[in-house]
Amino acid sequence: MSAYLDVLRHLIRREGYALDADELDQTCAQHPDAVCALFSAGCTIAAADAQIATLTNAADLLCDVHSDGDINTVLSMREHLDRVADALTRALAQRDKATARLRRECDALTDLGTGLITRPGDSTPPLDHPDSAYPATP
Repeated sequence: MSAYLDVLRHLIRREGYALDADELDQTCAQHPDAVCALFSAGCTIAAADAQIATLTNAADLLCDVHSDGDINTVLSMREHLDRVADALTRALAQRDKATARLRRECDALTDLGTGLITRPGDSTPPLDHPDSAYPATP
């Protein structure tokens, strides 16, 4: 699980938060839905990042072939490039949605005050929200 936590920690840090893995067990026991949602958003971002990297590499290769090809090759490559561009656009949109979801989950966990997610430099104590979207599991 260490590799997953490292990826999640990196993604969370990019969004301006910090992850304290020592708080994972207790937070998971008290707020399992919130922790699952956090991991889900992080995994979606990681998958979208991999897809974006692969599609970008494919587009680069197609552009190289396109620039060196004859007219038939150029037309064929343009069709492939259009499909890659469409897939890349979908992957970028998916990543944007997952990133927004990750921020919402980080905010929710920060507000719960579990200590799992914090905002570096935030010296204010966490708010107690009895009407939180993720009530404590008894």
